[in-house]
Amino acid sequence: MAISQTPIHVLRVLLQIEQNLVGLQRDMLSNANAWLAMANAQIPDAPTITQYMKDAASSYETRLGWILNYKNTSPNWNSVVAMYTALGGNVNDATTLYTQMKTVADGITNATLGTYASIITACNQIISAVNPPDSLWPE
Repeated sequence: MAISQTPIHVLRVLLQIEQNLVGLQRDMLSNANAWLAMANAQIPDAPTITQYMKDAASSYETRLGWILNYKNTSPNWNSVVAMYTALGGNVNDATTLYTQMKTVADGITNATLGTYASIITACNQIISAVNPPDSLWPE
């Protein structure tokens, strides 16, 4: 006998989506600030910072892919949406947040980097696009 899926499992996925998206937002901003500081200090060399950025973008794409994969393959997706809606959420807000983060991740992936100037420009664009998530304490 298989263990049945319940609203507890649906809530777990909903919370994972929340943690993933908010964590991704925080990571994008934190990483951009770190890369900017490195580029301004010119330590390490620009190709190394570029690789950090490309590796992070790949990680961002993977994390966003988890949500898309679940949405496209899980028979429980509609239950997740229903629970989010019952909690007062609007699926369009979540979709907008996902799309905005995907745009930032794609921007890093497709950016022409390699010089300190191009890294600084890209970091400033990320920082202006990604605000810190609301929090009760400084992060």
